[in-house]
Amino acid sequence: MLGSVRSPLPVDGRVPEVVAALARAGSAVVTAPPASGKSTRLPLALLERGLPGDGQLWLLQPRRVAARAAARRMAAELGEEVGRTVGFVTRDGSAVSAATRVVVATEGVLTRKLLADPALPGVSAVMLDEFHERGRQTDLVLAMSVESRATVREDLWVLVASATLDPGPVSAYLGRAGAPAPVVAVEAPVYPVEVRWAEAVSARPLPERAAWAALRALDELPSGDVLVFLPGAGEIRRTAGLLAGSARRSDLAVVPLHGDLPPAEQDRALLPDPAGRRKAVLATNVAETSLTIEGVTAVVDGGLARVLRFDPRTGIDRLVLSPVSRASAVQRAGRAGRLGPGVVFRLYTREEERGFRDREEPELLRTDLAPALLDVLGWAARDPRRFGWFEAPPASAMEAGLALLRRLGAVRPDGHELTPLGRRMSQLPLHPRLSAVLLSAQALGRPRRGALLVALLSEREVLASRRALWQGEAEPSLPTSDSDLLARMDLVEEVERSGAARERMEALGLEPGAVRSVLAARDRILRLAGGGARGPEQGGDEELRRALLAGYPDRVGRRLPGGSRLALVGGTGAVLDPGSCVREAPLVLAVDVTAGGSGPARVRTASSVEASWLGARTETVRRWDREGGMVVAERRLVYEGLVLSEQPVPAPLDGETSALLAGAALEDPRAVFADEPDLADLERRLAFLGPLRPDLALPAPGEGLRAELVREAAEGRRRLSELRQVRLAPLLLRKLGAAGRRALDDGAPPTLRVPTGRDLRVDYSSGRPVLAVKLQEMFGLAETPRVAGGRVPVVVHLLSPAGRPVQVTADLAGFWRSGYAAVRRELRGRYPKHPWPEDPTTAPPQAGTRRRPG
Repeated sequence: MLGSVRSPLPVDGRVPEVVAALARAGSAVVTAPPASGKSTRLPLALLERGLPGDGQLWLLQPRRVAARAAARRMAAELGEEVGRTVGFVTRDGSAVSAATRVVVATEGVLTRKLLADPALPGVSAVMLDEFHERGRQTDLVLAMSVESRATVREDLWVLVASATLDPGPVSAYLGRAGAPAPVVAVEAPVYPVEVRWAEAVSARPLPERAAWAALRALDELPSGDVLVFLPGAGEIRRTAGLLAGSARRSDLAVVPLHGDLPPAEQDRALLPDPAGRRKAVLATNVAETSLTIEGVTAVVDGGLARVLRFDPRTGIDRLVLSPVSRASAVQRAGRAGRLGPGVVFRLYTREEERGFRDREEPELLRTDLAPALLDVLGWAARDPRRFGWFEAPPASAMEAGLALLRRLGAVRPDGHELTPLGRRMSQLPLHPRLSAVLLSAQALGRPRRGALLVALLSEREVLASRRALWQGEAEPSLPTSDSDLLARMDLVEEVERSGAARERMEALGLEPGAVRSVLAARDRILRLAGGGARGPEQGGDEELRRALLAGYPDRVGRRLPGGSRLALVGGTGAVLDPGSCVREAPLVLAVDVTAGGSGPARVRTASSVEASWLGARTETVRRWDREGGMVVAERRLVYEGLVLSEQPVPAPLDGETSALLAGAALEDPRAVFADEPDLADLERRLAFLGPLRPDLALPAPGEGLRAELVREAAEGRRRLSELRQVRLAPLLLRKLGAAGRRALDDGAPPTLRVPTGRDLRVDYSSGRPVLAVKLQEMFGLAETPRVAGGRVPVVVHLLSPAGRPVQVTADLAGFWRSGYAAVRRELRGRYPKHPWPEDPTTAPPQAGTRRRPG
C-alpha cells in the first residue's frame, strides 16, 4: 500500500519512537518544525506500522484549506485519489469511502462524532495537529478524547503535534498515573533566514508597505516566490490591486489565499503557477503552519492578524485587529527557509516586536463560550467547571455562556441538563444562535428558507454595495424593508430562479462568489438538518423574522427619537448602520452588532420585530416629580429590561407610591409638616418613660420614629399638598395602641391633679417631670407627687400668686418643714391679701384670692 517513492523527511527517522511511545503510553506529543512531515508523513507511517485494531486515524486540522491540502498530499504520496486510503471531512464537504483509513478533518467534525458516541467506534487514533493554535474545538476534542480513553476507550491513541509548542503542559495533561506522556522532538535542518525589520514606525497604509516589500523581495532574490501575510481579505484585495498595477513586474502572478475562497482558488495558491511565472501569494494566517506552499523563498510579514474576541459590551465575538505573537512571527519567517536560504521582511520595528505576546491566547479564553458549553453539556450534563478542560476558561465567561444557552432554551433553567431543543441544537455544527434560528424556521414551516437565512448569517456579505459601504467606498442605496437579511434573501432567490447567471447577479449588486458560497452553505445546512422540500413553503416573511428572534432574543432594540439611535436589551446603546434598510420599524433585532470602541456599537444587520412576539410584561414605574410635588407613574411594556413603550397613568395608591412620597417628605420634613406641640409632648414622655420601663417596649423617639410616622401618613396619598394636612400625633397614638397609651399615661402622665382639683400639664422637656404650680394650690399636700410607678419624684416649681418662681423642689415634705417659713414671711409682705397659714400641710388649698382672716 505504501510502496510509492517518497522523498525523505525529518520525521521519518523518529517514527519508531513515536509508535513505541503510543504503544506504551497510549498518548504522545510530537514537536517538529515546518516541512518536517509531521502533518502528512507521520499519519501514513503510523498507518503503515499498524494502528491498534483496524480502525481509522483521524487527523485534526484547524482550517479547512489545510485539511484538504494535507489529504491531497498524502493521497499523492500513495499514488491514489483523495477518498480512497486518505480522505477528508470538512463542513464544506467530504471525500471518504469504505476503504478510507486516514480521515483529515476540521475539529468540529470530530466533536460531533464524539458527542454521538464517546467510544468512537471505528477510530483507532486521534491526532491533533498544530495544537499551538489552541482553537476552541481543538481544546474540546483533546479533553473529550482524553476522557473517552480514560473511561470507555482505553486502547485509543491520542497524539498531539505542533511546530511551536511548549510540550510540558500538554504532556502532563495527557499522562496517566502521574507520569507525563512521552515527548518526541523532531530535529530538522534549518536554512538560514535573514530577518529585516522596519527601521521606523510607518504611517503608510499596510497594503502599500506590503506591496513595496513584495516587489523588493522579488527584485533582490533571483528566484522563488514571495508569501505576504496580511490580516484579512480587504487588505489582500488592496495589496493585490497595487501589485497588479505595477509596471515593474509584468511576469508576476498575484494569488490570494484566505478561508473564504473556493477550494479551487485556494489550490491555485498552493501549487506552482501553470505558466511558470513567479508568484506573490497574499495570505492570511491560514498559511502560517501546516500548508505547504511550493516555491516560497521570501516572506513579507505585516505583523497583524484578525482574531476573534468576546466583547462583553455587546455579548458577541468580534474580529479584532491585533499584533501577532512572537511564536507566529517565527512561524511566518520559517516559511522563507523551507527550500533554502531566504529572507523575511517584517513591516514592524524591533521595538514593536518586543511588545508582542509570546504565544497566541487560546480561543476558549477570548471568545463566546456558548458553542463550547453546548458541546460540553451535550457530553455530560454537569457543571461545566467539572469538565476536564486542558485550560479552564474564566468562570465569568462560563456564566455568560450558560446564560445565553438558557435564554435560547437550550439548557434547563434550574440545572445543566440540555433541553430537547438543546439536544437538537448540539447535533448541528452551528453556533447555538444559528441552530435556534434554523430549528425555529423548521417548526414554523420554513425549513428551506430558514437554511438560506442561516447561510446568509454565517457566510460573507453577498451585497457588493454593502461591502463597499462598510469599507467607506459607497453610499447607502438599499430600499426600506422589514429585514436586511430578508432583502438579501429575496435577491439571492431571484438570481437562483434565473439560473444564477453572473451578469444577473452583478446587475442586482450581488457578489457572485459570495452568492455561490451562500447557496452551497444553504444546501449543506439542509443536508445537516435533514433536508427540506424544494417546493413553495407555507407562510410569509413573518415566520422568518420570528425565527431570527429565536436565535437573538437578547438583541432586541427600540428606536429612539432621531432615527438611527437604538436602545438595546442589556442597557447598551447602538447606532443603526447607514446601509441598513430597516429604517422605520420601532422595534428591531440587532442581528449583527459591531462594537464601536469608545463610541456606541453599530448595528450592521437588523430585522424588525413585533411587540406581540416578545411576551413582554407590563409594569408600572413611578418616580418623584419634584416640580409638581407629587408621585407620577408610567405604564411600560418591558422586555428583558428594555422599555418597548410607555404612557403616563395615575400613580397607584400602593406601598411603592407612598414610599416615594414619604421619601420626598423626609428630605425636609419641616417644610412639609407644621409644628405639633402634641407630637413633641408625646415624644418627650416616651423619651422619659422608655428607658425606665424597657419591659413596655415603647417606641424610641427620634428620626426613625418620625420617618415611620411620615411613611404611615403617606399611605393612600400621592401629593405633598395632601400630606401637609395630616397631623402626626394621632398617628403616634394609634401606633402605641390602647395598652401602650395606658402605660404611657400611667407612667408619664400628661397632667397631674393638684389639691385645688385642677389638672396641670407636666413638662418632660428637661428629661425629668416638671410641674409648675402656685404654692397656695399645694396646701394640704404633704408629699411630692411621683410618676413612673412611684419611681421618679416630680420636680415642683412653686410659684407666687403672680406666677413667679419662688421655690424648686423635688422634696415637698422637706420644703414644708424647713423652707416654707422663710418663703411665708416674704410672701405675706408682698401679697397680704392672700392666706399664708403656718401649717401648710393641713390648710385648705387656695386657687384664687381670699382675704386673709383678722
